[in-house]
Amino acid sequence: MNSVNNKPQSRIFFGSLRVRAIALVLLAIFPLLGLTFYSYLEQRKEAIREVQRDAIMVARNVAKIQETLFQSASQLFQTLAQLPQVLQKNPAACNLLFNRVIENHEHFLSLLAAYPYGDIFASAPRSSKAINVGDQPWFKEVMRNRDMVIGAPLSGRITGRYSLPLAFPVHDQTGKVMAVLASGLDLEWLGRFIMQANLPKYSILLMVDRRGKVMFRYPDPQKYIGRQLPEIDLIKTMISKGEGVAEGVISGVPRLFGFARLSAPFQDLQVAVGIPQAAAFASVAHNLKRNLIILGLVSLLVIAAAWFGSGFIIVRPLKGLERVTQQLAAGDLTVRAGPPYRSGELGLLAQDFDRMADAIQERDNRLKQAAAELNKRVQELNAAYQELESFSYTVAHDLRAPLRAIGGFSRILLEESSKNLDAEGIRYLHIIQKDIKKMGNLIDDLLTLSRLGRRELRVRDVDMEDLARSVFAELRKKEPERDLKVIFNSLPVGRGDWDMLRQVLENLLDNALKFTRPRVDAVIEIGGEVSDRENIYWVKDNGVGFEMEYVPKLFEVFQRLHPEGEFEGTGMGLAIVQRIIQRHGGRVWAAGKVGEGAKFCFTLPQEEAQGETDTPVGGQT
Repeated sequence: MNSVNNKPQSRIFFGSLRVRAIALVLLAIFPLLGLTFYSYLEQRKEAIREVQRDAIMVARNVAKIQETLFQSASQLFQTLAQLPQVLQKNPAACNLLFNRVIENHEHFLSLLAAYPYGDIFASAPRSSKAINVGDQPWFKEVMRNRDMVIGAPLSGRITGRYSLPLAFPVHDQTGKVMAVLASGLDLEWLGRFIMQANLPKYSILLMVDRRGKVMFRYPDPQKYIGRQLPEIDLIKTMISKGEGVAEGVISGVPRLFGFARLSAPFQDLQVAVGIPQAAAFASVAHNLKRNLIILGLVSLLVIAAAWFGSGFIIVRPLKGLERVTQQLAAGDLTVRAGPPYRSGELGLLAQDFDRMADAIQERDNRLKQAAAELNKRVQELNAAYQELESFSYTVAHDLRAPLRAIGGFSRILLEESSKNLDAEGIRYLHIIQKDIKKMGNLIDDLLTLSRLGRRELRVRDVDMEDLARSVFAELRKKEPERDLKVIFNSLPVGRGDWDMLRQVLENLLDNALKFTRPRVDAVIEIGGEVSDRENIYWVKDNGVGFEMEYVPKLFEVFQRLHPEGEFEGTGMGLAIVQRIIQRHGGRVWAAGKVGEGAKFCFTLPQEEAQGETDTPVGGQT
């Protein structure tokens, strides 16, 4: 499949010249977008300052109105306290007087006079039943403080409406409280006044005491009056500053607040006006939306111009060059982009393409010549390799007959004619027998190495741990008297040719047994582990070891690191191991240190298990 077809569609799309041209346009638009948002943020800051200025002005006006109402009520109480109707506690006269006062003061809901023990003796409007206010907190406080008191909002027992109670003590000539005057300030009147201030929709007005208890709230005063305000941070800010601006959330709505404190002696009360942020930013958000729409329309126009313009000016010429490139990639080395050539960079690109095509055609001709020569050399090498393997097999096989004859005749001489030979002759015959055995082992190894290139792999799942134990048990029979410690770790199941893998383990374990003979406390350890894409197996011993600089020679044919007099062998065991593992697609390596032992490792690729059925794989490599 063509590699171009394998590219993700998203990568092809974003690599398009048209898309890149549009990306450049967008990069130019981004600063304008950033400037638009910067302007919005500046306008938002200015809107916050303007709204908070309006809020604090309204809060100051409301606070001033409240002060005026309280001072007016105080003056009214002082005047009433001097009148004979009140001093004489005349119910009828006081009722008439209080009615006239109520008619002239629309912000008062009620006006009453009570005895020191709480019974009301006069009121406007009048009550049809006897009422005692001795249990009211404001009454208790005025009797205790003997001065004017502003109580907590409540529902009046005479009017049945929410009002802010104001109480004033009437003293006799001795200074003793002889009566209490009280009125209810109409909270709805204050709400109606707020409605005339033209505040934004959903704005609120609060009057709270220094503990955060709501004295008045607009709108819905009945719902909140007398409750504790939960916005602790806002209350703390109001109490600490007295007058200023703040931000807070009330009833789940973010608001901008302006607040002011009433003057003495009413400094325990504060007024706050909260305007919703949404209302404060409405005009700013409208401007942002309008600017974004305009910017979006302009961007669409510019993007459309970039899309069609780049298609006509850039993409169309490049499409023609692309068609020529595809023909060149398909193998037509004679195709060219021109002449004639366009002016500008695209024309230069077409000229460079044609020069490249000329160079490719010339190089292709040279490569074809080199490939033909290389193919000829490879065929010659394959033929030579096959002849070499055939020669090695033939030599090794044909040497067996004369070796058997020499070995048989020398053994006959030792057995039947040794009495006719002197000691030196007998020694020579023993040397001949030893060398014949060595030669036989060498021939066996040569035949094994030769067969590795001819034999097909019979691949199946192999229990490597069971195979290692079996091989070691066979080798151990050769030296049963040795005091040897063997450690078998867990070995992962491998996949390969059972006979060849047995040969690998036999050669590695035989070396471990051979090179640990000088050690009294010989230890051999066999183990394995699973890696990402392969299984790793190793055979470790504490034998004589070797220098790491000689590692490359270990796996070469006929290479020995120790004299033959010390350790027997043909020098081909590790070469056979390497050839087998390479045919399985694995790796072989070794590590060691003189006097401390050696560790030989090999790998087998991980493949999906296919059961125990032999599967021929490959032939001669």
